[in-house]
Amino acid sequence: MASLAELAAAHTALSPKSVAHLQRLLGSWALPADLSFADLLLYAPTDADASQFVVLGHVRSTTSGTVHGGDPVGTFVSSDARRMLGRTFADGVRTEVPITIVGPGGFTDPTVEEGIAAPVGTRQILVDHVPVRHDGETIAVLTREGEAGLAGNRSGLEREYRTLWRRFATMVEEGTFPLEQQERAGEFREPRVGDGVLVLDRERRVAFASPNAVSALHRLGVWADPTGRTLDEVGVDDAVVRRALETRHSTITEIEHSNDLSVVIRCHPLVESGRATGVLAVLRDVSELRSRDRLLMSKDTTIREIHHRVKNNLQTIQSLLHLQARRLTSDEARLAVAQSARRIGAIAVVHETLATDATDEVDFDTVVRRVVRLVTEGLSSPDRPLRVDVTGEVGELPGEVAMPLAVAVAELVQNAIDHSGAEATDIGVELDADRRSVVIRVRNGGVGIPDGFSLDRDAGLGLTIVRTFVVSDLGGTLTMRPSSDAAPKGAVVELRVPRGGSAVG
Repeated sequence: MASLAELAAAHTALSPKSVAHLQRLLGSWALPADLSFADLLLYAPTDADASQFVVLGHVRSTTSGTVHGGDPVGTFVSSDARRMLGRTFADGVRTEVPITIVGPGGFTDPTVEEGIAAPVGTRQILVDHVPVRHDGETIAVLTREGEAGLAGNRSGLEREYRTLWRRFATMVEEGTFPLEQQERAGEFREPRVGDGVLVLDRERRVAFASPNAVSALHRLGVWADPTGRTLDEVGVDDAVVRRALETRHSTITEIEHSNDLSVVIRCHPLVESGRATGVLAVLRDVSELRSRDRLLMSKDTTIREIHHRVKNNLQTIQSLLHLQARRLTSDEARLAVAQSARRIGAIAVVHETLATDATDEVDFDTVVRRVVRLVTEGLSSPDRPLRVDVTGEVGELPGEVAMPLAVAVAELVQNAIDHSGAEATDIGVELDADRRSVVIRVRNGGVGIPDGFSLDRDAGLGLTIVRTFVVSDLGGTLTMRPSSDAAPKGAVVELRVPRGGSAVG
């Protein structure tokens, strides 16, 4: 399904600023939809005469049923079939009319002005047409389309919510809704109408409190009836309400009554004729959610602490191996111990990275560079300075994949240095990846691959470790080839593994 911007660009002459205004409207209209007990649809004209409209958006209310069983976004409606759309767009005046909708056979009542096709049955709905203004110009029409029902059967709560819907519709008509700015959008568990509603007047006194809002106030220790009082008077800091009235922006705060009780309050200023006439406050009890967040944070902290301690222990073992290597007289034994120390150091690098991240993902590009530096520093000397270039990028990898890959890179870089001759030049590590695979190539400019070489038969301990990790543990592949057909010297070792680590056993 095309986005609003794509539909507007393809079928309307709306300016980028107008499209941005409509996108903000779609990002904010869940609240008025819930208050309206109906579907909200956004129509924009496809030509200068407004003879046809395209549906740019549709949202269903969570407080009632829908009159649109399918998805109307992207469909076209002519002004002849829906005359009130064209009239509202041209006159810029909000209208509310009853419409009879019938089955696919068409309309049977000649007294209705217009109709909407329904899959089955015949029933009457009420359509409220609201001109959407931006910078003093009508750019679209917002419709509220819901069951007409019987006014006498509406509860006091529903009547209050429908009144609030009309206040928001006035703001849309005047161009003051959607609000230009929201405080800390996306940082909180955003409350919805069903979580609890308070309506406050210009003096910040509570004019209406829904049952769920009263329950949320009870969680904050407020047992007195808040009606006719400010939140300050009942013991709740109403700075968030004052900010909404003063700034005309949507404001938000979270009030913690204790370690176990938290309520989020989102305030929307209600504006009419350029004046703030009150505030709609939506409340949500997030105590259980915050309790879960604290448990998750505690778990994440524990996991990071474990990785930190494992890293420290590995570094201690690495230091002990270095001490032991200095006391050995056999060059072969000293080399074996030094290689083991570097393998442990590569694993420690991954644990150190995991200790600083709340997730189980590591920046493998950083890990590779640290591992390469670890190997080159261990093998460099004043007579033989080493430099290994790392190019490309992989991004983040799961720890279970990054750990064996880090050891594999250490082994391949060390192997490349060992086979590059006295100067050890032209050594590089190339990183590449797509959505499914990670590819690492380690090249050297040494003597190349001996004739008849076989990984199965001739691989040393380092390549055997790499093959075990890559093929057996990660379900990948390991290949060796000459650097190029033209140059007989040098070799490239390439390993390829699944990105997600699904093959890790």
